[in-house]
Amino acid sequence: MTGDQATHGAELVVQAMLGQDPTPKAIVRALADARLLRTTPAMVYRAEHDTEGLGLYVSREVARELCELSAAVERPGARMAWAPVADADPDGDEYLTADGAATDYCVVRLAVRRSAGEIR
Repeated sequence: MTGDQATHGAELVVQAMLGQDPTPKAIVRALADARLLRTTPAMVYRAEHDTEGLGLYVSREVARELCELSAAVERPGARMAWAPVADADPDGDEYLTADGAATDYCVVRLAVRRSAGEIR
């Protein structure tokens, strides 16, 4: 969705809400329901090798691919798999294994800062 489309969509939602429930809470809820308001933090994924950053990516899959390609050079033919760093958070940070052994490659989930000191 482009910025103009999002703005137009937001205007339509607010206009509709003014005739129904014009309270700020209702308007914000309607914008969130229309997926025009970010209600969860935006994430990026950092591919790392031995804590050295290899790049930031908008999807976990792309960060994983970079790590897997690099690890395949070091360990050709190894069977690669991903494991969570913390069992309690399977959608969090993860590390790459090769033939069942941990490698120095990992993918770390990071919230995107919109402004200094603020995470959205």
